[in-house]
Parts: sequence; structure tokens; C-alpha cells
Amino acid sequence: MASTDAPVVNDSDHQRDQDAEPLPHEPTAPAPSRGIAIGTVATVVTAIAAAVIAGMSWSELRTERASQERDEQILATARQVVVNMVTLRHQSVDEDLQRVADGTTGPFRDQFTGSAGSFNDVLSQGQVESTGEVKEAGLVEADDRHAVVLAAVTSTVKNTEAPDGEGRMYRMKVTLDAVDGRWLVSDVEFVA
Repeated sequence: MASTDAPVVNDSDHQRDQDAEPLPHEPTAPAPSRGIAIGTVATVVTAIAAAVIAGMSWSELRTERASQERDEQILATARQVVVNMVTLRHQSVDEDLQRVADGTTGPFRDQFTGSAGSFNDVLSQGQVESTGEVKEAGLVEADDRHAVVLAAVTSTVKNTEAPDGEGRMYRMKVTLDAVDGRWLVSDVEFVA
């Protein structure tokens, strides 16, 4: 005999339960998947990191470019002053010596301008014509206030004793200082 205590289920009751409105505390839409949320966060973090790296790279590029421009100015100044020092003619001695003085500073300038009169005498008496050029120049050290350059220089010197000219070679250590936005030579040493 069958027990009457067991609940009786009929198909119409089961269908009614499936069609019923969801209870208010039950979600009506599926929750976003955890993978989509992590993907969105990763995209945002990647975009922020790329922006920071791009900003750092731009800043480093600007700093590098400024250093490169500074170094080019240092080398150009050293080359020009050294050429001016070995390019002297008795016909234009005053202008030549002034050109050298204009590229110098400090005690070196004072010493150079103080001995300009004796240079003038030597160049005039010997009928000296010296023409020089820098063969190589390299930056040894540099910051925004001070620099050292090594230069290999040649010159051809004509005078009363060598009217056809003699070749000469020099190696110079050129020290430069930044003064009022310009690079000026503050010392020159002849090195072996």
C-alpha cells in the first residue's frame, strides 16, 4: 500500500514554479565574469604604465639632446679657439690676437692679452704666417659649467727662415668654462 504522506507533484505545479517571477533578492542578470574585470584592470594598468614610460623617455630624450648640444658647442668652441691660436699672420696680427682673446676667459685671457705686445713684435719681425687646423678633437669630460677637450692640431708656419713653410703638429689639452651662456677657453696646455 502506498503511503499518503509523500507529497504529490503534478506537472502543472512544476510548470508554475518555473514561470514564477524571481524573488527580489535574486539577480536578474548574470554577474560579470571575474576574467573580464581582471582584463579591464590589466588594460588600464598597462595604459598608465605606457604613459609613465613615454613621459620618462621624453624627459630622458630631452636631457640627452641638451647634453649633446652642449657637447657640440664645447667642441666647436675648442676647435675654433685652437685654430685661432695657430692661425696668425704678421699682416693682421692685431685682429688675429683679438680673435684669440675673444674666445678666452679668466687668468688665461689675462696672461694672453698681457703678452700680446710681444706676440705682435715676433710675428712682425719674422714675417710670420701660420695657418692651422684641428685634425681631431675629443671631449674628455663635460658638465654644464666645465669641460676638457683634447685636440690634435697641425699648422704650416712660414717666416723669414722658412719661406716655403714648415709643418708642425701639436697636441693640446683645452679647458673650457661656461660664462654667461658661452663656452670660453680658460686654459691651454701642450701635451705629449
